[in-house]
Order: sequence, then C-alpha cells, then structure tokens
Amino acid sequence: MLFLVLAAVAALMLPLSAQAGRPGELPFRYEDGLIWLKVDCAGNEEPLNFLLDSGASVSVIDLRVARTCGAQLDAKRSVQGVSGQSLAYVVKDLQVRVGSVALSYPILAMDLGAINERCHRRVDGILGVDFFHKSAVRIDFKASKIWLLNASDVETANCVVLPIEKRNGVFCVPVKIASDAAVQWMRLDTGCDSALEWVVAGTEKRRMNQPSIGLATPAIRYISTSAWIGKHCFNGITAGIHPNAIFPGEDGLVGNGLLSRFCVTIDERGGRVIFEQTR
Repeated sequence: MLFLVLAAVAALMLPLSAQAGRPGELPFRYEDGLIWLKVDCAGNEEPLNFLLDSGASVSVIDLRVARTCGAQLDAKRSVQGVSGQSLAYVVKDLQVRVGSVALSYPILAMDLGAINERCHRRVDGILGVDFFHKSAVRIDFKASKIWLLNASDVETANCVVLPIEKRNGVFCVPVKIASDAAVQWMRLDTGCDSALEWVVAGTEKRRMNQPSIGLATPAIRYISTSAWIGKHCFNGITAGIHPNAIFPGEDGLVGNGLLSRFCVTIDERGGRVIFEQTR
C-alpha cells in the first residue's frame, strides 16, 4: 500500500482555465487516494500536476520541471524523508500559482522520480503546508472542491473541532486508536492514500530542524482496528503498523482513507481542524 508523506498526474485532469467557479474555489481530482490539482508555473505553457499534501512541511517542484521552467537553483538543502535524507535546492525566482493562490517562497526543487514510480500519473510537484498559511482550507472530497475561506466563514455547527499542534513543521491532531489506547498525536496527511499508519512503539520526543517531505515506506504489517476522530468512531479501519517513529515525536499518520469520510477544514491561524461528516 502506497502512502506519501509529502505533502508531495495528465490529460484526464481539469485544466486551470476550467477552474472558473467562485473566487477561492478550486476543483481537484481525487484519484488513487490522493488529491490532484492543476498548477500554473511561469515558464511552462501547460498546467502542471501537483499533489496537495498537508503532511509536507514545504512545497516542492520536481527538479526536471524546475529546470525546464528556467528556474535558478540556489542553496542546497537536506530533506528528511521516510526512507532517509534527500538533496533539494532552494528556488526563489519561480512563480507558481494554483488558482488565485501564489505559493510562498522558498520552494524546494528535488528529484520526485521515486514518487512517480508509485503513481499512475506524473507528479510535477507537491503543495505543502505553505498552501494553508493564508486561508482556512476546506476540502470537500465528495464535491471534489477546495474552498479558501476567511476564519469568519468557517462553519463549526454539528462538526467536530480538534486542536492543531505543529510538530516537525506540519499539522498533528489528536486521534484515538483501539478501545484501550490513549489519545495520540498523528500527522494530518492529505498526501497519504491509506487510512492510518500507526506507530505502536514509543516515539522519540525530539524535533527535526529540516523539512520533512518523505517518500514512502511499507508498514511491517496491517491490522483491522477502530479509530476515533473526536466523537466519531470508525470500526474496521486498516492500519499499517510501524515499530518505530515515522517522524520523530509523532505517533503516525491520518490519511485520506479516513479523512475522505469527512469534509475537512484546516484552519491554521485558528489552530484547529474541523471535521464535518458527510453522508
């Protein structure tokens, strides 16, 4: 089972010109358990294929695409991934926009070949947590739309509201797994196509000082368990079991296999995530 901690593909996807809708409304394609968006990049005539990944602490563009767009590669950075460290370059002169949203700088350029080997579509880049900085982001999986909202527009009636804790530069939320388990802080990861990746051993209580946009790694085994998102309990959830921390100080990942059962609003400025259960 593939899961991407990336926050980081094309003919079947909607072109950016079709993203008419209301202001702040972005259509996406939910396919293979991942959220695909069309992105405009200066220097490239065709829209690019990006993954929306709240589990990536920085946005990334594929190194090949960055060079094709004429981007100037700056300082080298070490990036922590699930399977180890990778080399990336800071890109400061590249204009990247999804709908009306211009990505914050810096953007990293790195080889995304390992991800492309695991996806049915070409991955040109990853929209990480910087996409969530300016607005509350509402992800409606059933409607295949994202809304960019002001805090005053966020609806919480009949919803579960959980706090966000930033760990390793990404969003973690409290989740309860199995009836006898304590609440654990797990990465809210829209770049993960599975439901749960659960660390059953004690995690290291330290922090990383570098971006985390890991690639993928298989779980040791899978079990069927129950999971609580606030008051909502889901039985028969498949969880990948990991004996060691995927990322330090985190108890695992909550992926789209579970998130897609809700309409999810990530309100970073309000320090909260809102789960509205859909039918």
